[in-house]
Amino acid sequence: MPASKPRYTPRYIAMISLVTALCVVGRYLFQFLPNIQPVTDIIIFMTLSFGFVTGGYIAILSILISNILLGFGIWTVPQIFAYLVVVGLTWLVGHWSFLRQHLWLQAIFSLLMGYLYGFFVSLGQYPLLGGWPQFVAYYIAGLYFDTFHAFGNLVLYFLLIPPLAKILPRLRLD
Repeated sequence: MPASKPRYTPRYIAMISLVTALCVVGRYLFQFLPNIQPVTDIIIFMTLSFGFVTGGYIAILSILISNILLGFGIWTVPQIFAYLVVVGLTWLVGHWSFLRQHLWLQAIFSLLMGYLYGFFVSLGQYPLLGGWPQFVAYYIAGLYFDTFHAFGNLVLYFLLIPPLAKILPRLRLD
């Protein structure tokens, strides 16, 4: 029985590191725009390209490292959880070949994930809000910023993913 290749090769770790760095720098550079950042798009693309585990690593590391620069708070754990939900849903729908073949469909999915991410980050604040009426008010008040996130995802997907899709295959992880 032949031995299987180890998953965590130096190339794989370097790729995770480089893409995480791209997410952190992107989040930092776009901080002056409310909720517009390339992180969600990159996480979706990496999950579609390399699977759940890779998308999860990049999501967790991107939030932890960028929050070192931008500030930790009660929002950090819900941010990680929300991105893991995005990774999981991306992995599930990523099995549809139609989604993988059409950039415009991926971009629309990314727009929807901006709203889903915002919902789960808001849901993470529920224990601090005091009940469902307060949560609903909090969530509705945040929809304005979720809309920036969602439409930022849509626009950035078309700008960022085509060049990234050309670069990543050159890294060859085998």
